[in-house]
Amino acid sequence: PDAGPKDQEFWDQEVVDTGGDQREEPVVPAPLPEDSPVNILVAGGADIRHVLKTVARRRGGGKRGPRLRFFLHETSHEVLARHMLFLQVINNKALPARERMELFLSLYGNTLVRERDCRYVAEMADEFVEMVTDNSSHPLAGVINLDGLKFKDRDILQDIFKGWRGDVPFDVEALRDQRCRGYYRDRYDFRKNMMDWDYQTHIKDKAGIINWFHYKAFCFTGVAFETRLGSYNMPNRTLASYTEARDRSKGTTVQVRGFWGDIVNSPYYAFSICTNSIDRPRLFKISGSQYRHTETDIAEFNLQDYIGQLESGEELHLPSETPEEHVFPYASPLDGLRTENRIEEVPEESTEPQDVAAQPRTRGRRKPPKKDWPGLTPAFEDGGVEVVLLSGDLHEVLKKPRYRGVFHRGFLGSMSIMPFFEDAGLTRSGEDPFRPSEPSVVKIRKAPRVEAPELLGAKKEGSGFGAAFVEGAHVVVETMKYQAHFDANQRLAYRHRAAQAGHLFGWRLTDETRGVPRMEHDMKERRAQDLEKNATDFLCFVTGPPPPAPATASPELA
Repeated sequence: PDAGPKDQEFWDQEVVDTGGDQREEPVVPAPLPEDSPVNILVAGGADIRHVLKTVARRRGGGKRGPRLRFFLHETSHEVLARHMLFLQVINNKALPARERMELFLSLYGNTLVRERDCRYVAEMADEFVEMVTDNSSHPLAGVINLDGLKFKDRDILQDIFKGWRGDVPFDVEALRDQRCRGYYRDRYDFRKNMMDWDYQTHIKDKAGIINWFHYKAFCFTGVAFETRLGSYNMPNRTLASYTEARDRSKGTTVQVRGFWGDIVNSPYYAFSICTNSIDRPRLFKISGSQYRHTETDIAEFNLQDYIGQLESGEELHLPSETPEEHVFPYASPLDGLRTENRIEEVPEESTEPQDVAAQPRTRGRRKPPKKDWPGLTPAFEDGGVEVVLLSGDLHEVLKKPRYRGVFHRGFLGSMSIMPFFEDAGLTRSGEDPFRPSEPSVVKIRKAPRVEAPELLGAKKEGSGFGAAFVEGAHVVVETMKYQAHFDANQRLAYRHRAAQAGHLFGWRLTDETRGVPRMEHDMKERRAQDLEKNATDFLCFVTGPPPPAPATASPELA
């Protein structure tokens, strides 16, 4: 999110498959269970990129991997609604793979979408309402588990889906312009210079594949992904959300509907800054100090690869290298894939309206008409994947007995890091063991394993995060590496704070040297940027044994 108190994260940074150190012995996670489902917690992920990659890799090479059970937790119900939409888009076999990819990217990162995209969302809104109320015949209802949501959460989701209908007003252009004016303030007329500063300082060195002209277009218009000759002039209602505000006349707290998404950090990081190691040299090739391909090309290729693996289990790779790729004007290896996946427009079949008066009237709640929905992709259709949606206070959710020692893998996004810190006691000065008792300056900040080895597992007892994971679980914590509005010193301090929280839970870092670089109190910004650039994109932990279960009182003593 950008530097404002009212932000909603609808996209995040690099995708990860939830699947050299200073120590003498390397830290490796425990093997996954073979006879039971693999439980994966994704908290604050902001999208389903981790689910897509993990499920795609499950069928990689045509094999059938273990059963996967994803627990997706979000504090915002609008993000949960988008999770359901994107799962439906990816599994909609009625659309060709390339059309699914274009629809996914358009709804994922654009404030303005094509007319067909807007119509698609409006048509699916009613079906999602039926799905939330357990009246849907859609095959996706067998994959998405809503038992972890309260009825209050379901009512909120139902209202959100109703807001996706085409007759609901949502002037996203005016709302986004209002956000930009509030962010840039007096520099609004010169915001292009501010965009250039963010790009040159925070983006170009770490993610040079992101094109400056595309990033500038996103900052100005909110449109990140444009495909073919589409006209992007309809509002993306899935980006509408609510935030708390104060009434100017009464002074009471009210909920304000608007666009509270990101206006500084682009949605390119999730699918555009990495790809498979085989095709990366050709896709990220540089000629004349410029990349031959753009971030949109990489995102399209990666998404088609995931969809292909979900369908057939076979990975997508570039065709064989040709001499034209090395001779000006340098032919792109993606041209052959685009020719193979060319979409042909098919006219819609006319359907005659049914005579409503001739249908018998029934008392009670109207049953939704049964539709002939296409089946899911083989990766989701074989019953090996389940997606459980969760909401509420993450700290309190993980304290429930049902989640004790359940998760084998975990991902904690930046939007869920505050419950992580609160559970470790790092947000309260009186309970923070890393805060010195007397005011002093820490000249060099080192990794918590070196700085305070005696604190390993000090906060494990009574913590929700420490008890939710099995021994040897692999937990990935997102960093602020690609956040454009934080200084490098702040991003490095965030790394150390996250490492301290994991240390208090008894977790050990797998790549301590690159994950948590040493910090000096008077470090210059340029030096901090170099350390952050060479640091890992994520902090990877291996959990220790969970704390013993609390003793229950016997009937005689109760």
